[in-house]
Amino acid sequence: MALAAIGFIVLGYFSWNASIRRDRTELPRYGSAPEFDLKDQDGTQWNQERLHGKIWVAGFIDIADSGANALLGSRFAELDQNFRSGEQLALISTVLPAVDHPEPKLADLSRRYLASSHWHFVAGTPGQIHELLDRWKQIATGQANGNVASRFFLVDSEGGIRGVYDGRSPEAVQRVLEDIGTLLRSAAK
Repeated sequence: MALAAIGFIVLGYFSWNASIRRDRTELPRYGSAPEFDLKDQDGTQWNQERLHGKIWVAGFIDIADSGANALLGSRFAELDQNFRSGEQLALISTVLPAVDHPEPKLADLSRRYLASSHWHFVAGTPGQIHELLDRWKQIATGQANGNVASRFFLVDSEGGIRGVYDGRSPEAVQRVLEDIGTLLRSAAK
């Protein structure tokens, strides 16, 4: 009897907690995503104009840091698996150039992570990438730390940043997906 009561309490708590996240209709606004104009693994130009109308997640892949790169890449791959049916969703991974290889092999990264057509690995000159990194750092300054390379940024269909997540956190993917759901539901209203 006591075990059944505990089970009902635990089930009730999780149902209540999940309903709070689902019923949330407004996400915070962190400003606008920085302007960029970079090419992906297929040679396609990506910028805010091309992403207008899509909900997208931005992040960085530092090819010089294989440990963090593998972790963040696997988290983005998990997001990509959940994006396969969403035509209005995109993933943008800006690849930080290594000193000895300024032009990363974007197609190799795409194959390594089995990226779908929603996931775009973008790169540019080291100057372009460092300028973009500095602009994202200004946005992340108010977060737990300013380390942009470990952050995911959720951007709404109008280019507004609606979420900043620590990509190293095991809960990051779930939180991003929940907040994407919130954006999709509010767009449908």
